Amino acid sequence: MDMSLKEKSTWLSLLSTVSVFGYYFYNIIGLAELPENESLDIALALSIKTITAVVMIEILFQSLLAISNHREATLGNDERDKLFNYRSTSIAYSVLVCGVFLTLGRIVILEYNPSFEEGQSSWRIPLLTAHILLLSFILAEVSRFAALIFFYRRAY
Repeated sequence: MDMSLKEKSTWLSLLSTVSVFGYYFYNIIGLAELPENESLDIALALSIKTITAVVMIEILFQSLLAISNHREATLGNDERDKLFNYRSTSIAYSVLVCGVFLTLGRIVILEYNPSFEEGQSSWRIPLLTAHILLLSFILAEVSRFAALIFFYRRAY
């Protein structure tokens, strides 16, 4: 099947986001067994590397895609593209709101019961609240990309 430039771009973004941040979260979960100072330094370095990698991958692949489809890249969004963007952003917003409320719930629980965190080994991931928020954002982006691809495939 022939894909439009916007669909190809969405596929590239989806694959790069899932692969790079999948690697990131896999490594972050592994930091729970390390001492706190060491895991904090590793988490910060890993965060910087991951964000840099995503930016570089997106710039490189989106540029190559635009160069190879120069004519289509100069066109703007049509009404169908705008509708697909609105629908997929609505879905992603719902996912993000759920993640934010889960994070707020965690903060409130720990505020009223700080000893809860000490008894759970999986909770010792450095900067856990920040990682939960980041995971919420990444899941929202993945759901947005997946919804866009679905809409382009189904041509709603």
